Amino acid sequence: MDQCGYTPAEIDEVTLHDVLALFAYWRDFPPTHEILKCVYRIEQTQDLPITKSKSDPSGIGGLIARFPDGFVRVANVL
Repeated sequence: MDQCGYTPAEIDEVTLHDVLALFAYWRDFPPTHEILKCVYRIEQTQDLPITKSKSDPSGIGGLIARFPDGFVRVANVL
């Protein structure tokens, strides 16, 4: 729920009743990021973080290594 703007403190205070009500609301009005994931067939993966070094302070070397052919592939969503 933190992708929807809730802070960790707010999440800790949510009751099961509130969660069920929120899920019922999301059935009719899903979060925008979830709609866009479906539309663009994007699935987030747990990639290794891009590390920066003194020789590469921007981290662009890590991006180039992750996408050597320059193409970002989307996940297969059925």
